[in-house]
Amino acid sequence: MSRFNFLFKFSYRNIWREPKRALIMIFSLAIGTGYILWVLNFSEAGSKEVMNDFLSQYAGSYQITNKDYYPEGNTKRFNTFATIRTGDIPGQELASSIPRVVSPVFISGNKKTLGVLLNGTVPQLEDKFSKLTTAVKTGRFVAPDSSNEIVLGMSLANKIDIKIGEQVAVIGQARDGSVANDLFTVVGFLDFGGGDLEDSLSFTNLESAQTLFSLDEDEYHQRVNFDMERNPPTLEKLQVTTWHQLLPEISVSIRFIDGFTKIVCIVVVGVISLGLSNTLMISFLERQKEFSALNIIGANRTWIISSLFIEVFLTGTLALLIGLLIGHLCTWLNFYYPINLELFTSGKPMYLGGMLIHPYVKIYPVSKYYWQVAILIYLFLIISMIYPSYKIMNRGKDAI
Repeated sequence: MSRFNFLFKFSYRNIWREPKRALIMIFSLAIGTGYILWVLNFSEAGSKEVMNDFLSQYAGSYQITNKDYYPEGNTKRFNTFATIRTGDIPGQELASSIPRVVSPVFISGNKKTLGVLLNGTVPQLEDKFSKLTTAVKTGRFVAPDSSNEIVLGMSLANKIDIKIGEQVAVIGQARDGSVANDLFTVVGFLDFGGGDLEDSLSFTNLESAQTLFSLDEDEYHQRVNFDMERNPPTLEKLQVTTWHQLLPEISVSIRFIDGFTKIVCIVVVGVISLGLSNTLMISFLERQKEFSALNIIGANRTWIISSLFIEVFLTGTLALLIGLLIGHLCTWLNFYYPINLELFTSGKPMYLGGMLIHPYVKIYPVSKYYWQVAILIYLFLIISMIYPSYKIMNRGKDAI
């Protein structure tokens, strides 16, 4: 133990023989570490914040449906004859979810008739769990106890030439195979910032949709869950479809961005390690005479190489601690002062899945990245030591 203590003290003393060089090494590695931690937190928390904002407007975290509702797993098609009932769903899944009747229909206005997706929903639950009702900028959302009220996308309303208070004809297919048709009064317009969903969505209350499609009062198509923190359940008799399956193109984009961010971080650490390796090489070569003197007084090659490794790891540990602190402080700073993502789009609005999203992102610490970054830094410290140690051993075979 006394031998290791001496080696430790000897290595620590050697770090500060060239204080300017040591400080440059420490702060360059610390700044790189802090940047990597901040970027990883930004990538994870930012993606999660953006997706939560987007999913809370309409899609939800996952859906519970009949196994036949999406034919052959195609979430762009609907089998409106495949329904579910509240009694089919476990009680814990009812706490943060909304029942919806969802079916494609034709809506006819003053100018033309267009195909849209009609959603029958419970307005009180939409107010509680989703942000859908806040998207109604003109007029209001359908009333809970209303009959045959409908909300249209603003873009759709303009195309069929309909104003608030006017009636539209809704035509679809009922559960019993008959033609579902009725008149609905327009009470509000959805404004998703001009996104594509303004052309394809319409909403009425659940009872009106059930009546239109000849469904029982406890019969509907989807149970949409808005608990973003809860993992989707596994149900034997029902189909659970996550947002990754509902929106595969968005899911792939998010995974690509997260993966690319991690690759960039690894490249940054690699570049820092190459610079550190070069600095170590110069430092070790300058100390060739010192190694020769240590050899004369009895220090073998293993002891000298061990002291060099301890020097590097002491320097790396100090830099790592400073870097983690810097990254943590920057992360919390952006938690209280969120980043406006329009900085990356030249001030242009951001659309995701046909909806305008709010670009302010709070960054928060993700615990797993603290130890992952530490392991990554130590790994590259080991790699950065290999070549300088090899060169020193070869150049000093006679001295070490």
